[in-house]
Amino acid sequence: MERRIAIIADIHGNYTALKAVQNDISKQDVNECWFLGDLFMPGPGATYIWRILKSLNPSICLRGNWDDDLVQAYYGQHSYDDETKIMISRVGEYIGSQVGSRIINQIKRWPITADTQVGALHITLSHNLPKSNAGQGLFPTNDQQQMDQIMPLPGYYDVGIYAHVHHQLYRYTSQEQLILNPGSVGEPYDGWNVHQNNLRARYLLLTIDDEGIADLDYRRVEWDRQAERERTLNADLPYKEMYLRHLENGRNFIHDQPFLAQINHKHDYLQDVIHYSSKH
Repeated sequence: MERRIAIIADIHGNYTALKAVQNDISKQDVNECWFLGDLFMPGPGATYIWRILKSLNPSICLRGNWDDDLVQAYYGQHSYDDETKIMISRVGEYIGSQVGSRIINQIKRWPITADTQVGALHITLSHNLPKSNAGQGLFPTNDQQQMDQIMPLPGYYDVGIYAHVHHQLYRYTSQEQLILNPGSVGEPYDGWNVHQNNLRARYLLLTIDDEGIADLDYRRVEWDRQAERERTLNADLPYKEMYLRHLENGRNFIHDQPFLAQINHKHDYLQDVIHYSSKH
């Protein structure tokens, strides 16, 4: 028995990167696909991204923290008491209007964790921590005790796979169970500058046979940044200034309060959010 599994996560609205990954997966003789969360936002390509996800037919779909933000924003339930929350609310309202309630409610039903068995391996999957899909508890540079939190039942699972931090990772728990992260399709991140300049879309091709893990192929796929930039320029995406700047260098500006405040003031997005929330 051999299973080849493509594990993707953290697409964040980047259609062009996801399309390149889809094309790469099609060449890999893959048996199934797992998606670990954060599908839309802040990029513009929602409806096309949904079609690609459906074509990949993932057997597991998890709900990330941005997926929660999208659901809450769509139903007018997201808070907007700082610049980042205003941005998430406004972009979530926009993306929600693109995809509609049927897709929003499907995403709402996705779990934040899943368990599966492939061959002899017991695998736990999560967007982030087993009981929380947000926060930095599993950031790659954290100490061993924090990283061990990936295992909801210590000593039971053989492999823990998570997403959220946008880093490809191969590490062990203190009991030497494997910890894996496929990296981000749409927003690859590395804090060290020379690595951050490498913005190839990332995913993991995991091969399992009767003896266990036969291969771990951390894929990095080229994608056309200019094409994604042009798609963004032609969209009426809120906070497109932020997304366009991100496409230049891969840096994330969602917590840059002064920068977001400038965009908000220019377009008066706060009033849009207040008006939207008042109707829901």
